[in-house]
Amino acid sequence: MGAMDDEIRLIRGDLADARALPGPCEMVSGRLDGHPVILARSGIGKVNAALAASAMVSAGASAIVFTGVAGAVATGLGIGDVVVGDRFVQHDADGTAFGDPIGQLPGEPRYWAPDPQLRERVRQAALELAGGGAHAVVCGTIASGDQFIADPAQVTWLRRTFNASAVEMEGAALAQAASHLSVPFAVVRILSDSADGNAVADFPAFLAEASQRDRELAHALVAQQ
Repeated sequence: MGAMDDEIRLIRGDLADARALPGPCEMVSGRLDGHPVILARSGIGKVNAALAASAMVSAGASAIVFTGVAGAVATGLGIGDVVVGDRFVQHDADGTAFGDPIGQLPGEPRYWAPDPQLRERVRQAALELAGGGAHAVVCGTIASGDQFIADPAQVTWLRRTFNASAVEMEGAALAQAASHLSVPFAVVRILSDSADGNAVADFPAFLAEASQRDRELAHALVAQQ
């Protein structure tokens, strides 16, 4: 699954026997290197991610991997580095009136965790593709919210409050939905900016590179099966 067309376009082009599926988002079934897969473009935001997760499970998905770009939060991470989520929080959730800490929805856990085996498969695939090159691959907290973060003060708050490594708009919603649906999930993000207004100078060119890296990761993951 990816939020934007550029995040799944190349993978879609590699599918054999591609067939559009009905649902609340663009969803295609097919075979990637001989393995049956379902590919979805959820759209941007938490509600879209949750809807897409439910639709994929209804269509027969037995696990979900979310790929795409995100903003860097943790000190030391930069453009092109990779964060594999090991904890997910919704930074715009505020249940403090009920005595819950900021970021926790009433009745929900403090955070959601991915399937450890699937997360490790994703991490290993990302490491192999990095090949000891210029880009780091780390596991860390991903903070999600229906906000585009471009303020250094917000970045500092995310780092201090959640010990976040990256910020985006879908991962924690997928985590919540997948947890309720009892389907294994993992999220991997390529960092496109520092979430403080300092994005790559040529974002379309970076997105094309990220799309190719998402494609390579998808092929590496199915090769593990």
